Amino acid sequence: MPWEQNPINLRTNTTLTHVKAMPDSSPDYQFPDARILMFTKAPLAGKVKTRLISVLGEQGALNLHLQLMERQLKVLHKSPLCPVQLWLDQEHEHPLFDSFSGDVKLQSGGNLGDKMLHAARTVLKQAGTVIIIGSDCPDLDEEYLHEALMVLQDKHTDLVLGPAEDGGYVLIGMKQAHPEVFQDIDWGTAVVLQQTLARIEGAGLAQQCLSPLRDVDTREDLASLL
Repeated sequence: MPWEQNPINLRTNTTLTHVKAMPDSSPDYQFPDARILMFTKAPLAGKVKTRLISVLGEQGALNLHLQLMERQLKVLHKSPLCPVQLWLDQEHEHPLFDSFSGDVKLQSGGNLGDKMLHAARTVLKQAGTVIIIGSDCPDLDEEYLHEALMVLQDKHTDLVLGPAEDGGYVLIGMKQAHPEVFQDIDWGTAVVLQQTLARIEGAGLAQQCLSPLRDVDTREDLASLL
């Protein structure tokens, strides 16, 4: 597992290194018409990894959030797949974001579904494909992202999903924004994927699911990480 090579240390404040974003004009992208959007929360103590605060404390939960975020950003930076955008839930300055000037966006909308739909609609005005991921899945690597982008090359496939082991999903990708896919979903529960697949089927859309991955939200997830 990727994190075994760089274990999480929750006892001390994370030491962040700058992650330089590749410019959108790079000729080396494998999928230049695609965009990967990383959705994440601004790193504020008491506001992130709230389900783990009782285990780690506010600072420990913040450290975990920052280290997972940095890990994912490094994966994205090293990848030659396509341009990347960072979507925050609120304005916030942090050293980790310094190198992402111009590529940092603000989420907009009510619930998570509204925010993802807004982001997809916005980006698809200028791109042909969009992949939305979170920042708390240590196993979401370049190979997994490449597989998702390849799936969307199939003209008969409308969406791709990366299931999470807890019943949600760690990745969703599409070529058009489909509002129905994000509506009437019980976000943050174990039925998110099930409900999303039902919405996709009901809309007459075609999807493919990748292999399930584990994200880090609960005490049980943390035990597997450490």
